Amino acid sequence: GVHGGRFAAAELWRRMEGGGAGTGNDGPLMTPPRIQMIKDLLASMGVEEHDPKVNVMLLELLHKYAAEVIQDATVYQSHAQKPELDLDDVRLAVQSKVDGMFSQPAPREYMIDLARTKNAIPLPLLNPGVHLPPAEHCNTGINFQIGVKQESKSAGAAGGDASQGAK
Repeated sequence: GVHGGRFAAAELWRRMEGGGAGTGNDGPLMTPPRIQMIKDLLASMGVEEHDPKVNVMLLELLHKYAAEVIQDATVYQSHAQKPELDLDDVRLAVQSKVDGMFSQPAPREYMIDLARTKNAIPLPLLNPGVHLPPAEHCNTGINFQIGVKQESKSAGAAGGDASQGAK
């Protein structure tokens, strides 16, 4: 399951850092075949130097992606009421993953035409000085009060002394 895969990856990571499998006297490390496959893949892409932990990370990513594809393909197989998983189910699962994960950029010619159209409209001339948004959207107004606001004398005379009413 997932926990076994994570434990295996953690154990592999520890071994790659020189910890060995158990007592520490396991001798020279043999590269596991899947890690060697990742190294070969990176080398074929021109990656000459990388941290060894990258191999384990890529292996975990590969495992997770493959597990998700197989899980999706199983759902498609079940929906089609097929007795066995076949290549068409896997292809459909991969295609649905690719469509959801990766998007193709717009064609270069389209982007150039769009940029020409947008750049043909000149920007408005700016007036010198500080440019602020409308007053209702600015934080430039007074939003605090210094001291206590004095009551008006007419309110004090009509209502009497405020301290007397509090008794």
